[in-house]
Amino acid sequence: MRFEVLCAGEAMVMLTDVDPTGPPLSSTLSVHVGGAEANVARHLSAQGVATAWMSRVGDDPFGQRVMTVLEADGVDTSIVAVDRAAPTGIYYKERAAGGGARSHYYRSGSAASRLSAEDARTVQLGPGLIVHTSGVLAAVSDTTAEFVDALFVEADRFGATISFDVNFRRQLWGDRDAAGALLALAQRADIVLVGRDEAEALWGVPSVDDIIGLLSEPTIVVVKDGDVSAVEVDRRADEPRVTTVKPAPVDVVELVGAGDAFAGGYLAGLLRGEDAPSRLNRGHRAAAWTIGGVDDVRPGHRPKPFARQESTK
Repeated sequence: MRFEVLCAGEAMVMLTDVDPTGPPLSSTLSVHVGGAEANVARHLSAQGVATAWMSRVGDDPFGQRVMTVLEADGVDTSIVAVDRAAPTGIYYKERAAGGGARSHYYRSGSAASRLSAEDARTVQLGPGLIVHTSGVLAAVSDTTAEFVDALFVEADRFGATISFDVNFRRQLWGDRDAAGALLALAQRADIVLVGRDEAEALWGVPSVDDIIGLLSEPTIVVVKDGDVSAVEVDRRADEPRVTTVKPAPVDVVELVGAGDAFAGGYLAGLLRGEDAPSRLNRGHRAAAWTIGGVDDVRPGHRPKPFARQESTK
């Protein structure tokens, strides 16, 4: 295969005000590209990992913008379908003058919302490949939930490694059972990334130890606790190894995209055989760079060379 990681999910054109001190939707907006799994793909590519993105985009200028941005970042888009019957999704990031942001999504009926189980069965998978997706895609529509289920089945069938970021977005789930659905998907994955706060909101488990105990099936679990720490439990050896790394202090412009950046950095370090502290720090550094800007994937990040490799057997 041409790539080491396959990221599957929706990307959207993101609009935000150039001046956050003015009223929302001012006369001057900046145009970016965002979407959890596409963000991870771009971060992985920046780390030197051959990465493909699987999705659908509309046959429209927004879809062309998405493809242009990902391709410019070195992401393989050859298995992205152009849907002539549905538009590319959009979201508006409402920025606050004092920092922070709120996202407004316009993705109902989008091209990516039409991903289906049949799409998942068309992609070539194999041993050594990491397949990454998140709870965002599972929440977008009924058919994207079926796509994620089928993608997991195909990954298991062909011996690929499943990476899953829980990525709970309450506004996307509505009245559906997010807790049950996301826990079931996490237990089927090989690598799980989850925020301590979202695990507490979903499953009522407030501590890192409780989260690790609940997520008993994955081989690797990473619990992210904002500016406190990231904790990895690695069950590949006879005895689980637990590693905790605190992030360095950083000035925050906004937090959107930080989790995706962490995932991209962490997975790159894992793929390249870095030890646990090195790969966790790689995730922290990518996240720290991202939250210093307004783009979901802030340009200009220069990753450190990979540290001494360890055996992943």
